Formats: sequence, structure tokens, C-alpha cells
Amino acid sequence: MNAQYPVKVLLILFTLSLFLYCGTKSPEPLPELACYDFEHPSAEAWMSRNPDHWRITECEGSMVYELTSPGEQSVVRAPTSWSLIKGFDVTSFQFTGRVKCKTDPSNVYRDMCVFFHFQDSTHFYYVHFSAKSDSLHNIIGFVNGKDREKINFEPEGESVFRLIDNNWHEFKVTYDASTAEIKAYMDDMENPILTAKDPTLSHGLVGVGSFDDTGYFDDICLRGKTESQ
Repeated sequence: MNAQYPVKVLLILFTLSLFLYCGTKSPEPLPELACYDFEHPSAEAWMSRNPDHWRITECEGSMVYELTSPGEQSVVRAPTSWSLIKGFDVTSFQFTGRVKCKTDPSNVYRDMCVFFHFQDSTHFYYVHFSAKSDSLHNIIGFVNGKDREKINFEPEGESVFRLIDNNWHEFKVTYDASTAEIKAYMDDMENPILTAKDPTLSHGLVGVGSFDDTGYFDDICLRGKTESQ
């Protein structure tokens, strides 16, 4: 019995270490679905609410996707301008890129948006990157057949806002279908500035735009799993 005891202990320790290793392994990266640097002068892969308000143009020596004019409010209070990547109805996803707002920085209500799980013009989520934090600005918003509502956990006035100038900013937005967790990042890709959890719309299209401002987008990349997977 005494001779077998260390063997049993070693077996238990091995099993425990294997369990801990498997439990802490990094998840497999999501497959790449679409990437756009806009060096090819075509926006055929994008579906816009107002196509005349979008164009591929040059900015600081690089070709970018520009929102040239704000849109008009529709039947519900929600972002007015969006352009979505066609053909990728995603569940879990990671959406990255760069954004530059054209509105004068003295306007603290300026914004640029990322849209996701877009199903139609009155059913979608969006991340509202802004230069001010309150109940409507710098939020994760939800449009569900009625005026948009704030769903992120950060109290109004307390979310970190970084869209304060006319410089380029990196962004990342993620959704985990297994937990319904939503995270939004700007400049710091390790620490989210906005977080939420909502399973209501579990899939849809992803894109970019604004509530009522103009700006540029570049180096867009969508990784994810489609609804059919």
C-alpha cells in the first residue's frame, strides 16, 4: 500500500495539471472572412444605406473608405449612416480596423460607429465611439424596433472615450456567441473601453458608419463564424 501511494499521488497530480492546461489554453483564432485596405477602387463588397454618401478616396497617401455626408433620421432614433460587408452573416466575430473622424474636435458629440448583428434598419447593435461619455455617447447601443438604448455595463459618464481628435484610431469589436459578451476597444487592444452582454440578436451583418458625422475607415478585417457554420 505504501509503495503504491506515491504513484496514486503522481497520477492525481498529472490529471489535475492536464485539466488545468486544457482549461487555460488560448481559444482557436476565428477564421478570416474578409479584409479590405481599399487600394482597389471598388466598394462592390459593401452595402450602404445611402451609396451616394460613400466613396473610396485617398487620405494621407493611402486609399480609404470615406463617409462623405451624414444621413437622415428614420422611423426610430438610431445612427443614420451605415455600410455593411455583404455576404457574412456572423455569430461570433472579431472586427478590426482604423477610423478617423472628420468633425471638428471642439464638437464633443462627434462619433464614428461600428455596426454588428445587423438584421434590418431597425434591428441591430452598434458601438458608438465618441469624445464624450453619457447615456447616448460612447456606448454600446441596441436598436430593437424602437429608439436606441444603451446596453453597456459602464455607467453613463464613466466610459473611457478616445475619439477626441482628427487622428487615426485603431478599433476592435468582438462578440462571443457562447456567452453573448460584447467588447469594444479603441487604441488599446488589450483593455476594452465598453462591455456588454446581450443574446437577443445572435447573428447578422457587420459594418461601419456614424450617427450623424463623417469620417474615414481603413484596414478593415472581419474574422468570425457565419450563421451556417
